Amino acid sequence: DLSKTVIDNIRRPLNLSNLFGSQTSVEPYERLASQPVFTVTTPWGSPYLLFERTDRTESSLEFDEEEPQGATGPNGGAGAKQDNTKQVALYFMDEEDAMRLRDEMLQMDQMSGADMRITASSLSKAISQSSSLHKGLLTGQPIDVHTGKMKGPTEGGVLRYKIVPPKRELFYAARCKGRERVGLWNANAEDDARLMMQSVPVIGGTLANMRTSAFEKRKRERRAAAAGQVSEPTAADGVDPIRHQYRHMEGFVGIPVFHCPGLQKYNKIKGILRNERKKQSPVYFSYEDLEESYAAMRSKAKNPSGIPEKPDVEVYNLMDLVTSMDRDQWKVKRTSQLKRDGILGKIPLVNKITGTEGCGVPETIKQSSGLEQIVFVPNSKNTDFKASITKGGNGKARGLRPMRPWGRDAM
Repeated sequence: DLSKTVIDNIRRPLNLSNLFGSQTSVEPYERLASQPVFTVTTPWGSPYLLFERTDRTESSLEFDEEEPQGATGPNGGAGAKQDNTKQVALYFMDEEDAMRLRDEMLQMDQMSGADMRITASSLSKAISQSSSLHKGLLTGQPIDVHTGKMKGPTEGGVLRYKIVPPKRELFYAARCKGRERVGLWNANAEDDARLMMQSVPVIGGTLANMRTSAFEKRKRERRAAAAGQVSEPTAADGVDPIRHQYRHMEGFVGIPVFHCPGLQKYNKIKGILRNERKKQSPVYFSYEDLEESYAAMRSKAKNPSGIPEKPDVEVYNLMDLVTSMDRDQWKVKRTSQLKRDGILGKIPLVNKITGTEGCGVPETIKQSSGLEQIVFVPNSKNTDFKASITKGGNGKARGLRPMRPWGRDAM
């Protein structure tokens, strides 16, 4: 229908909520709702589950647990291997990775002819469900009436969710500053980019070997630190501060987001309506979208020759960025709470004159870190695919029941 197409095309530019509202005033996790994620599901929206084997190295690196000496396995033998196979549901940041998994599952004999769908969800929902990774998230199964206990993972009572980072963006992240933040730990960027071009089994095997070596190295460092033989390395010793700070990411991969200082934006209309004089700092989920925005900004500049042709891009880990924003927002709320609870804060006239003076607010809380001005820009490729899913639908009517008989049919 032509009318619907025209309405859909003008609906996005006429987003008045961006003009009168504030994207930086909401909670950090709610700002991620515009970024879609994808999962392989049944026609009713239930995700297909995969079996994942987690080894001792992965659990020790994730939760920093030291295996006790003399630990015995379920069969009583020292160091006996345990069956750590667990069910997991995957959220994909890239729709191509989700379609690749669906095609591989359809090639299996037992899955032949299955009606598998690619379902889109919000990233905020995926983060909420994947935050309970160790024990898993309760599925809503009832409690056992005889024992009073919840059902275990093998009985469907607990389910683990994981977010799969996009290979495409990790390939671009290998060429950016701060690639160690997302787990790209090879000696040079070319090796990291070449690794991200391989298949998923090759990437998984390489990361597993890196986790094993990192686990053994951390064990040696802890033993040497306990014996007092070594001290904490510093930048004076020739250690890269980023590699030292994010050494826990060796063998793991994070969700990359990209930032360019030259793309800070100031909305003049919003500055007049809301009296905002601060520039927003866009953070992109797609490196290609950042390059397009930078090229558009450079073409509209009065002096394009004074702007570098290539953007200076730095990559960050999404979870580190969101948790830092959440912590910074909590400090701001704590500041206002201390101001309200203070003696002078209860006197309106004195509070108007003195502000926060004498209210016991630490100076470190008063200083702004700039994280409150971050605006997340969703991946245009993902949003277009989500729009195509919404327009296409599933082609089937669900949840319809036959009408009740009435009139002559009821007789």
